[in-house]
Order: sequence, then structure tokens, then C-alpha cells
Amino acid sequence: MRVFARPSFFDSVGNSQELSPALLFGVLVVWISTIIIEALLLIFQAPFLLIMPQAGIVGAFGVVGLACFSLFSWLPVLLGILIYGLIIHLFLMLFGGANQGLRMTLRVISYACAPQIFIVVPLAGSCIAGIWMLILEIIGLAAAHRTDTWRAVLAILAPIILFACVVAIFYGAVIAAIISGLQRP
Repeated sequence: MRVFARPSFFDSVGNSQELSPALLFGVLVVWISTIIIEALLLIFQAPFLLIMPQAGIVGAFGVVGLACFSLFSWLPVLLGILIYGLIIHLFLMLFGGANQGLRMTLRVISYACAPQIFIVVPLAGSCIAGIWMLILEIIGLAAAHRTDTWRAVLAILAPIILFACVVAIFYGAVIAAIISGLQRP
């Protein structure tokens, strides 16, 4: 079981101090898969656009939109990886598992983006990719930071649970406000 918890790939992630190749890998995988999804959506919309009288205009905006999206969507992907990596590193520090620096966490998060390419598979692809990414992040953090697996699990799951609680409280407050507004005469 210990072999599974410390795979050799993530052990070797710490051998290089370069962050650029890892970030480039993560950004490219997510960016390319997102562009493929957007292109597929545009292709599937094409038959419906032919029925509309303004099909040429809408189709042109779709192609131009896809081109603009393709050119500029790498930046939010990069920012997402950096912010997510920082949050995970902070939680890893909170649970005492950050034995390496933030650079190590960012490399693990970047390389764990590999399953993202499966979001192009209809229906189950995004579910499979998400679960696989979480597993890779947990295994990768435990191996690269040379810490206990439970610390990595907590560092990954705590922000997700915290976010879900904040969203539930927000929606609960909105629903309570709507109900109290409806009860007033």
C-alpha cells in the first residue's frame, strides 16, 4: 500500500526547481480541453443556427467568439491554477504537511491537471476527470511534500467543504429572506 501512496512520478516532481514546465503543462491541458469543448458546442449548435433567419450573424459571432476565447482563455486558467495552488498550500500548511515550498505544491497541482483532457467525453467525462484530479492531487502532495496522506486529503477536501458550507449558508439566507418577504402582508 505504501508504494501506491508514494508513486515515483511525484517523488521526482521535487527534483527540478523549475516551475515553468509544470505550469505550462497544466495550462496547456486545461486550455486545449476547454477550447475543444467550446468548439464542440459551436458545432452542435450549427444545425439549430441554420433554422434561424439570423444564422449567418449568430454563426459569425460564434466563430469570432471561439477565436477570442481561444486566444485569451489561457490567462484565467493560469490564474486559476495559481490561486487554487496557493489555497491548497495554505491548507497544507494549516495541517502541518507543507514540508516543501509553494513551488512544489504548484507543480503538483499543475501536473494533476492531466485528466482534465477527459472533459471532452460526453456526460461522465467531467466527473471522471474531477475525481481523478483530486486523487492525483492527494497522492502528489503526499509524495512531493513527503507527508502523511491524511494531511494531503484534509488539505484538498477542507477548502471544498468550506466552500460548500459558505454556499449553503448564502442560499439559506436568500431563501429565508424570500420566505420572510412573502409572509409580509
